[in-house]
Amino acid sequence: MMKKLFYVLLIVLLSSNLLAQDNICIGQKFSMHSLALGEDRPYWVYLPPKYNDAQYGKASYPVIYLLDGDTNFMTLAAIQSTFTRGMYNNMPECIIVAIPNTDRARDLTPTRSSLKHNGQDLFTNSGGSEHFTSFLTSELRNTIDSAYRTNGYNMLIGHSFGGLYVVATLIRHTDSFNAYIALDPSLWWDNKVIYKEAQSIWGKTDFEKRHLYIAMAKDENKADDIQKHSETIDRFCTEVLKSAPGNNLNGAWKYYEDENHGTILMPGMFDALRTIFDGIELPVKKIPENPGLIEEYYGKLSERLGFTFIPDENLIDNIGKYAMSVKKTENAIKIFEYNLKNYPDSPNAKKSLSEAREKLMNK
Repeated sequence: MMKKLFYVLLIVLLSSNLLAQDNICIGQKFSMHSLALGEDRPYWVYLPPKYNDAQYGKASYPVIYLLDGDTNFMTLAAIQSTFTRGMYNNMPECIIVAIPNTDRARDLTPTRSSLKHNGQDLFTNSGGSEHFTSFLTSELRNTIDSAYRTNGYNMLIGHSFGGLYVVATLIRHTDSFNAYIALDPSLWWDNKVIYKEAQSIWGKTDFEKRHLYIAMAKDENKADDIQKHSETIDRFCTEVLKSAPGNNLNGAWKYYEDENHGTILMPGMFDALRTIFDGIELPVKKIPENPGLIEEYYGKLSERLGFTFIPDENLIDNIGKYAMSVKKTENAIKIFEYNLKNYPDSPNAKKSLSEAREKLMNK
């Protein structure tokens, strides 16, 4: 009898919870017509949680452009959510723009392939990356910059063919993005055409503090791998990436011996973003004693990245409240004043500063 009653209560409880639940939405789907590609292109957009919150200032954000967006969107959104919660942030809050595929081989490859299988041409529609670049860096970016509060810092992430496209874009259109993340890129493409182009320009190009991160998956060393996929990535990273230390490129790479071509996505993006924004995590426990550390850390970060960054409003608000909790009210006021200087239109920043000042006066 008791067991039956338990199950009845469980069913009622679950039913009521299901009725009370709201949808969890992490983004929106859009579409636009591309003149460069001659077709309609979908794109998905993720906005930081406080983007439309009227209690916070109208901040502007970096933008991450994500290739193979239909498969990688939720993964990147989860990583960003993990890195930007609480007081220990490992990256700035960003707008994510994911681009699903319509013709992947056409858009992401730089040349027409002559590859054959059993006498038949493969990738017959390949080599259209220049048209895709026009769509991505002009049409889509203009749409995003017009519709959202962007700050001008742009990142590009791609996997496999997408990784090939990332490296090709760095080489052929260096100033298109500030940071490039290539996950197990297909640098073998068309007899290593991009590898060879990189060799020819690497020591002659000023990359102006741009970043390139390459994640290499496990080398499975298959005898029938005539393309030498892993070997080509390894040679690029060891022979090209660091071959011209004076070219102003912040280059880094990592070999993931426990990840294959398919599983490299999450750890690769995770490590890439931590590497690019190394130094952004603030010494939270020290700041109540020395609020000036915030500007010191962000000054160094901005210098290294070649772009001026300011900390997210919610991050500094949380640190100010932490300073209040450890009885450092005067320094908390300095922290809140700094936040209000960065976000002068924020009701939340004004409220936090007012409450701290009132507490100090009452004390």
